[in-house]
Amino acid sequence: MLAVARRRPRRVVELVRPYVDTTPQWGQRLLSLIEWALTPDLVDLAVDLIENGHADEARGPIAVNSDFWSLLYGLAETAPAPAARLVGAYLRRHLARARADGSGDPFASKHLSTHSQVAGTVLSRIAKAEPEAYVEQVLPFVIDVATAGSTDRTDAYAPAGRWGYRHVSGHSVDTALLAALDTALRSLAASYPAAAAGALQHLAASPVQELRFLACRAYTVIGQADEAISWLLTDERNLRLGWLDSPRWASRGLIETATPHCSDETLERLTVVLLGHYTAWERRRQKGQRSAWGWAQYELLSAISPDRRSDVVSRRLAEWERKFFGQLPSPPTAIQAEFVGSPISDHAAQRMTDVQWHRALDKYAKPRPERFWPPQGGVYELAQTLRSRAEQEPDRFTEFAFSLGSGSPAAYLCAIVEAVTPHLDADRWEQLALHAHRTLGPAAAPTICRALQSAPQNFTAASLSALDSYTTDPHPEQDIRDADAEGTRTDLLTAGMNATRGQAALTVATLLSHGSEHLHALTPLVTRLANDPVLAVRVCAAQAVLALMKHDPQIALDTAEQLLNHQDANVYNASTTQRLLINTLVREPSRFAAHLARALLEPGDAAELAGQSWAVATIQGCLTPELPNSTHELNTFARRGAAAVFANNIDHYPHLVPLFTDDDTDVRKNASQGMRQAFNLLPAQADELVSAFLDSDAFPDHLEHLAFALYDHTGPLPAVAINACERIVQHAGRDLGDLRTHRAADGHHLVSAVLRLYRQSPQPQRIRCLDIIDRLSQVGAYGLHAALENER
Repeated sequence: MLAVARRRPRRVVELVRPYVDTTPQWGQRLLSLIEWALTPDLVDLAVDLIENGHADEARGPIAVNSDFWSLLYGLAETAPAPAARLVGAYLRRHLARARADGSGDPFASKHLSTHSQVAGTVLSRIAKAEPEAYVEQVLPFVIDVATAGSTDRTDAYAPAGRWGYRHVSGHSVDTALLAALDTALRSLAASYPAAAAGALQHLAASPVQELRFLACRAYTVIGQADEAISWLLTDERNLRLGWLDSPRWASRGLIETATPHCSDETLERLTVVLLGHYTAWERRRQKGQRSAWGWAQYELLSAISPDRRSDVVSRRLAEWERKFFGQLPSPPTAIQAEFVGSPISDHAAQRMTDVQWHRALDKYAKPRPERFWPPQGGVYELAQTLRSRAEQEPDRFTEFAFSLGSGSPAAYLCAIVEAVTPHLDADRWEQLALHAHRTLGPAAAPTICRALQSAPQNFTAASLSALDSYTTDPHPEQDIRDADAEGTRTDLLTAGMNATRGQAALTVATLLSHGSEHLHALTPLVTRLANDPVLAVRVCAAQAVLALMKHDPQIALDTAEQLLNHQDANVYNASTTQRLLINTLVREPSRFAAHLARALLEPGDAAELAGQSWAVATIQGCLTPELPNSTHELNTFARRGAAAVFANNIDHYPHLVPLFTDDDTDVRKNASQGMRQAFNLLPAQADELVSAFLDSDAFPDHLEHLAFALYDHTGPLPAVAINACERIVQHAGRDLGDLRTHRAADGHHLVSAVLRLYRQSPQPQRIRCLDIIDRLSQVGAYGLHAALENER
């Protein structure tokens, strides 16, 4: 039917119209017809389907990220007038849905999405090619939404609502909708003023700011100068119509185009109003701010045609030009994003002497007035340039670093230390690090710690005093935030990494991992950090205790117990303490089982990590009697963690089977990941696991893992594979051929698996394989035809 619809659309419409509003199955067929075979002759049918609610989810037929606007992409170019009808029907339908839910704005109520990759192009094409049709279909929607957005305002004309704050070249659907309407109205007003008269009359009389903005834009091109200026002067607020970054530009544009042609009387009225125009904002000058008095008047007066300016206007403009020297009224610009760069270019930095560097560093160390555009950086950005040069000339800038004192921002000296560390021997690095430590104090701690973590061979006994001082630094005084109901695994570790004592702990861990040369000096630091009152520091210290385990297991175990004996159970809520707990459980299960039992009772992420630890202990065979001995004894969060571990250790698949039917969706999701390794088992074990998965609650939502395993396995597939293929086709159905869904990839995987099964199977199973291939052909499985051609 789809192929015929492209060749004989009118005949297809005659045949299918009786089935509109009959059954859900026919509703889906008609929707597919519109999505895959939309032509101008199908637009009437499509409009009916949209208006009757049968195409609320209509979208382009190919891409995963397609939407309704994708459906119109080609039609907007080849048949813009019918495309405009579809736009109008779609907007009206979703406005009706929003109103039914108590909202006058379908974008705000989420019935319409503001995100689309092609809406701007589609709407712009229609507005330019068929402005009258676009205005007819879209203007009522914009009026209704804008008016609804003004109902809660004490001043309906105040900027607010859907289009109250406007940008040019915005990419959202609502922005594109208004921009295209502006284009269509101006085109219509310029070419067919009579056709635009009705719309302009409605907009000009509206109290809503967004609609009067459209009126202003249309008056600018309609060619009726006296009428346009008379309308502008009906309300002082008409003098502030424009965009967010140029709020009077539309008003200014009207004045600029109308004043060369308006009557002397009208011009005199305009001049009198503008000479007395000062905004309330200009009157509210704050102490210390530059006065903006007269700027609004300057913007509007300067738009009057130069050859029609009176002497009074010319003198006033000269006054404002002296006050706002170098500043000119500017049009709105598109939103821009740009990196804040260094105040000194790389090219210039390559040629600077040490004296010039000192001048530059001193100059930009002082606060400077903010530059609006282009943005220019200060201390931090200049430090990055300094770092880049230090990487190129490490010897020169190492020497230069010793000339930087405590009066310079810390970023400068730290940038040099970070840059030259890989290039220095231990003695020279020690001199530089100690200079940074003495000069900057605690501010140098993060840099020195990170440098030691990247080059632990540079650590010397002389550096110990600096590292020791960092382990007693007052930062942090307390945890950054309290644990919430879901736990704070990431927050704790991140907070520790951004604290001086936390960085010191990670540095000690790196040094101990590097070797035992400084074991005697570093062990007291490990003990101190493991007993830190702040959890964020303790979770970093867990890494150091693990490193100590390689050199002195007994002291490390004692220190681990001290670290884990914190009154707050969130001490278990970090990957570092999880690894430490697993290590201690394997070494002395009876001593540390109580910690695992405590962690398993916690909610959220802490319990999920504990569930992972429990699964590892199960695999290692170190569970003690007081610990749960099966997954059904764990809470939901712990089962999620256990499922993830067992899924990655498929040899222990018997633990996965009950998790396939778990009440929790996330447990089933995590357990299903194990199916990707199912065929790494012995054939009998694979048959058992796959059969259990096919009969479980996890299969419908996560069959993609089994499909991938069938595709990825390189050896002969076990007997259960054909059952798996049949069940996947039966459940996924048409989605296997729908490129908009992830099931299309499953269809591709299935094609490969079925053809391999056909080649390796005896005749009875080959018949079953052919039945599966027939079904895959019916749903249009991706890659089937190419695969069959290769078979021939």
